[in-house]
Amino acid sequence: MDKKYKKLTKSRGLTIPRDMAEYLDLPAGTPVDLTATGDGRLIVSKHVDSCRFCGGMERIKEFGGIFCCPHCATALYEEVCR
Repeated sequence: MDKKYKKLTKSRGLTIPRDMAEYLDLPAGTPVDLTATGDGRLIVSKHVDSCRFCGGMERIKEFGGIFCCPHCATALYEEVCR
């Protein structure tokens, strides 16, 4: 896929061109993660739920809007219930 040139909107929004979105299997409404790098790049990738505490991505559960792995949930439970 070729590189494309786009300008930010007045509200700093950006639209992913349809052909690129289709190529990357990003239908409208797909959640994405934005990562700013130290060298001035912006990386857009499909969102993957991760633990708020350790960043792990295995067996993640959501509770009250917070994503947590079993290990951190256990540690949190032990800390709160002592």
